[in-house]
Amino acid sequence: MVKLLYKILNIIANSRVKIKRWYYIIQGAQIDNSTYISPQAYIDTHKPGKVIIGRNCYITRNVVILCHSDTKRGGPLGIWNEGQEKRMVGNVRIGDNVFIGVNSVIMPGVNIGDNVIVGALSLVINDIPEGKIVVGVPTKVIGETIEHS
Repeated sequence: MVKLLYKILNIIANSRVKIKRWYYIIQGAQIDNSTYISPQAYIDTHKPGKVIIGRNCYITRNVVILCHSDTKRGGPLGIWNEGQEKRMVGNVRIGDNVFIGVNSVIMPGVNIGDNVIVGALSLVINDIPEGKIVVGVPTKVIGETIEHS
């Protein structure tokens, strides 16, 4: 009985992951089938920005990937500069074999190269070259993935 219940719960959990991936794809994101996206992750699919995620990536719990933001304006009302600053919009590209740690945020316009590790609780505001390990707010390079293969 316990094994049957475990199998049913496993099927439900796997279905949530697949449904969420297809939802993002229908909304315009490009996500390879081999990529895992946690059901608790959020991918911004509002136009005009676009999110492209490569092969064999692991997007963990509570990761946020944005293709637009109003942070420089002071929100929709533009309270910091009386509406002079425009909304940040940009495509996000994540290469192959990328791991993004828990509670990290990827800002609009960022390109992440292949074979990259983004540590937990990181804020990615700039491009990350291939083969790097980054952590922090904002992220800084602390190593290379070649050292860990």
